[in-house]
Amino acid sequence: MTLATPGAGHGLVLVRGSAKASARWLRRGLVAVAAVDLPGWTGVCLVEDRARTKPPYDRGLEVLAARPTPWGRRPSLGLFVVDGCAVVTVQPRGWRAEQRWLVWQPGQGVRRTPDLPPLPTGMIAGIAGVSPGVTPAAVAEVFRGTSGTPLDRLVQLLSVLGLPGEDLLRNGPAPEHDRSEPDRQAVRSLDHTHDYDHGDERQEER
Repeated sequence: MTLATPGAGHGLVLVRGSAKASARWLRRGLVAVAAVDLPGWTGVCLVEDRARTKPPYDRGLEVLAARPTPWGRRPSLGLFVVDGCAVVTVQPRGWRAEQRWLVWQPGQGVRRTPDLPPLPTGMIAGIAGVSPGVTPAAVAEVFRGTSGTPLDRLVQLLSVLGLPGEDLLRNGPAPEHDRSEPDRQAVRSLDHTHDYDHGDERQEER
């Protein structure tokens, strides 16, 4: 099946509330996205494969995966295929709640991520709004073993949790969905910080 947004890859963030309620937050981002109303959730997907920021901070899926979800839109669940791995993120409720990460790689299974806070399967199972009776063991079973594709594992997770968004994850948003363009000031600010940091590095090298 052909992606509705060619080249954007497979990525989906499920946030609470309506697409309209998320519009302002999405416009303050660094990459163009579409927000789609789903039962009980809003699905956020890329409409371009690249963020508007300079390399190396221009990989759209990575930018979307790492972006904090505002408190009013949490809990949020992110599902991505990045560098051949299935990546799952959860941002729970709470003012100081940090984003958690689970990475599954074909042939290896769940990978350790020393630089990223790990995501327990119990936290995935406990996301508000998922089907009653979903257990940590059922979620862990999705990522048991090392065969299959990252996309298949993510689709299976949505099924186990009873959450919507499979079509968005597989194919991206349809062309008729409104897109949110990134804020130019936010893009310029990050690029300026990046240039400043690299200027310091070059100065130290000299």
